[in-house]
Amino acid sequence: MNKTCQNCKNEFVIDADHISFCEKMKVPTPTWCPECRMTRRLSFVNAWSIFWRDCDKCGNKTMSSFRPDFQGTVYCQPCWWGDTWDGTEYGVEYDPTRNFLEQWRELQLKTPQCALETTYLTLKNSDYCNGIAYGKNCYLTFWSDYCEDVYYSSIVDSLKDSSDCLNMYKSELCYESVGLGDCNKVFYSDMCDNSSDVWFSRNLSGCMNCIGCVNLRGQSYMIFNQKYSREEYFEKVKEFRLDTREGIQAVWQASEEFTSKFPYREYKGSAQNFNVKGEYIFNSKNTQDCYMCTDTEDSKYCQFITVKTAKDCYDYSGWGNGVSQMYECGNVGENANNCKFSYYCFPDSLNLEYSSWCVGGKNNFGCVNLKRKQYAILNKVYDKESYEKLTAQIREDMKNNPYVDSKGRVYAYGEFFPIEFSHYSYNDANVIKFVPKTKDQAEAEGYRWQERTDNVYTPTMNGSQLPQTLDETPDTIVDEIISCIACNRAYKIADGELTILKKLKLPVPDHCPKCRESERFEKINKPKLRTTTCAKCNTQISTAHPSDRIIYCVKCYQQEMV
Repeated sequence: MNKTCQNCKNEFVIDADHISFCEKMKVPTPTWCPECRMTRRLSFVNAWSIFWRDCDKCGNKTMSSFRPDFQGTVYCQPCWWGDTWDGTEYGVEYDPTRNFLEQWRELQLKTPQCALETTYLTLKNSDYCNGIAYGKNCYLTFWSDYCEDVYYSSIVDSLKDSSDCLNMYKSELCYESVGLGDCNKVFYSDMCDNSSDVWFSRNLSGCMNCIGCVNLRGQSYMIFNQKYSREEYFEKVKEFRLDTREGIQAVWQASEEFTSKFPYREYKGSAQNFNVKGEYIFNSKNTQDCYMCTDTEDSKYCQFITVKTAKDCYDYSGWGNGVSQMYECGNVGENANNCKFSYYCFPDSLNLEYSSWCVGGKNNFGCVNLKRKQYAILNKVYDKESYEKLTAQIREDMKNNPYVDSKGRVYAYGEFFPIEFSHYSYNDANVIKFVPKTKDQAEAEGYRWQERTDNVYTPTMNGSQLPQTLDETPDTIVDEIISCIACNRAYKIADGELTILKKLKLPVPDHCPKCRESERFEKINKPKLRTTTCAKCNTQISTAHPSDRIIYCVKCYQQEMV
């Protein structure tokens, strides 16, 4: 089936599997193309843009995903998760003479929002994080699960004693790396698994004691893909002076030049996949057109499934952990099943539609900021029979009286929420990191844009004045306000961050956390596939790699590995 996207006006295809899934979920086929659907979902969630504001319940200053000038009510974590309210206080009866989504919007605006997206009761000493669950001693870490002593990292699961990492799983003592799994002491590296004591390398598996290497399997004592004896290797390590900032920068630059000459596999991910297409796919089966997904099965158009497992899902953007039959949802996870057109609902969600921030909800339709309720519509609780009768009526009313937004786009039953219902501007939401647009581009599509002005602090020293080694750095460095050598933004070294640097014997960074985070995100491929051919056998492939790279199909790539 071919359709024309309501939003971008491009043609897209809905295949037989997609039609079968929609029939099973009892929803109509989509009217927006896959990319526009993903962009819309990601505009409703915000992990990385954080601000300070006062809690509207207790008055305490709290870190928040909402700007200080946000006009709605925002509660800090203790107040939102507390037992003094449950959301039914705001419940309203459905008015069949009015558009349903307009009534949902009114409920959304009057209920108290949670300052941060966390499973608050599972956290210990991790107050300054967002998009986090089951965390201990974490700081400015975002989209994180089951992590301990982790700093300045994003999209990580079961990571320990690490800092400045992105898209990592089950690793320890790592620094400034992207896409690692089951690794220990891996630094400044990309896409390595089951490896240890690795520096400045790309795509190593089962390796140890390697520097500046690429596309190796089961190797050790290698430098720029050249074999050394154990004694020779450690002599070279001394020469590199990897405990100094100058030494790190020199070898890092040399490794970038060296590794760029070698081919990339058509997609980034693990070898333990079957019938997959996408980017950053791990341990998955029958998973198509997906991005950053692990342990995912029989799914399509999904992103950021970072905790296993997810099964039988379409158009699902985060985060897994035992979910199934998700459709057009964002940040719904942890034992969730049969959820549609919803976001920020967890844990143990069942049979949700058009809901947001429903905790432990079962059979909720059009609910917002509601806790542990069943058979609820617009936050009003019904008996089962009345619930089923009224939800059937609302679905029909949404088909016959759809919401139409300011751009003339129609939102009948089966569409995710209208863009203009998001609390976040485009440049604050998660979408900006993965589908970057300019202010003019975003606003032309109906998204909001808000400029940001950060607080200005007076530095006590410049990053260029930092000592070359950690041994030369006094513990009082945590008291300094340092000026970033790249952007001049002021930053500090946290106590726990210094502890990790001591364990790793690495110098204090001279770039601020924001610049370091931006550099990591610039390294990853975006969730957009293009068609090209294998540079070796000319077989047609789909890839997210940019066109200036040497790209091999899976078969040719495996033949080239050492």
